Amino acid sequence: MKLAILSDVHGDVEALRDALAQVERLDCVVAVCGGDIVDFGPYPGRTIALLRERGIPCIRGNHDRWATARGRPEPGALDDSALAWLRELPTGWDATLDGVRVAVRHGTPKSDFEGIDPTLATDADLRRWLDQAEADVLVVGHTHLPFARKVWGG
Repeated sequence: MKLAILSDVHGDVEALRDALAQVERLDCVVAVCGGDIVDFGPYPGRTIALLRERGIPCIRGNHDRWATARGRPEPGALDDSALAWLRELPTGWDATLDGVRVAVRHGTPKSDFEGIDPTLATDADLRRWLDQAEADVLVVGHTHLPFARKVWGG
């Protein structure tokens, strides 16, 4: 099964369109967005609309949380519907795919703001986060650093 992970789009609807074209080209069965849908990019409302239109499950990242906080301005002015949608996003997505427990979180399982640095994370750290997420595979965003690590003995 092919799982597509999108994360840290930050309101860049054009980058999201490009990524979704690749998801389709690769025949991914499932796509999930790992948070930070808004902030920085010029089209947060369009970005949200495209994710909603495609029915892509999304989780809330720290920038999404901040965008819904009182008094936090958002470039491109999100309407009430978009803000309500962001507020309702879960902090995690869990599924068992082909017998593998997969968890998607924005940062660590306990924090949307604490990132995982692949150069600093120990096997013990990774095992703890996998245990916290009750998963065999943990997918995270937040740091904008692509990496894959295997935890030995599990």
